Amino acid sequence: MFGRKNKGKEKSKGKKKKEDIVEEGDSEALKLLRANISNYYGYKNKDARQSSDIAFREHLLEILRNASDGISKVHELLIHSQLITTWGLVGEIKKKLEKLRREVANTDYKKSTFFDIDDVEGPNGIDLSILYLLEIEILDIAVDLKERVAKANANLEEMMLENAEDDVKMLNSIVNSFEQTLSDRNELIRAFEKMVL
Repeated sequence: MFGRKNKGKEKSKGKKKKEDIVEEGDSEALKLLRANISNYYGYKNKDARQSSDIAFREHLLEILRNASDGISKVHELLIHSQLITTWGLVGEIKKKLEKLRREVANTDYKKSTFFDIDDVEGPNGIDLSILYLLEIEILDIAVDLKERVAKANANLEEMMLENAEDDVKMLNSIVNSFEQTLSDRNELIRAFEKMVL
């Protein structure tokens, strides 16, 4: 669904409509996010900034909800299969996912002025393409997690237990990567402070 190969910038063709929030020169990353997340317009336009953040977080929450439900099922199947060595780590993964879901749902950007001023780019601003790439990476990791959880579930349901321990370690690694990338995104927004003259 999401790919890291779409990093370039490309000019929009055709005439812009007044109601479109699409800007000329939108990056491929922004176009990809817009195409896959409803009500996501990007962060350049102040009026769309808050709604885009909410749309991103709601989309991410849906993926995390699915992965979290799947991890609970993996946990049950591992208990049923008596794979004791995996129980502790799966329990930790469940806790991390619940914490991450709460963080995504209730993100606090502290004293950031990111949502309050007109121009977040400019000389003292940030490069929004970095934010878009972080969001794509977060979604890539979340989708990968969801798919690997589904695969682990399928393997456990078929009593294919030989790779269960490695699968659990991989899931933990993916959750840790997700946590770090989400933290990077949120810190980028939290750290934004621009003096309005």
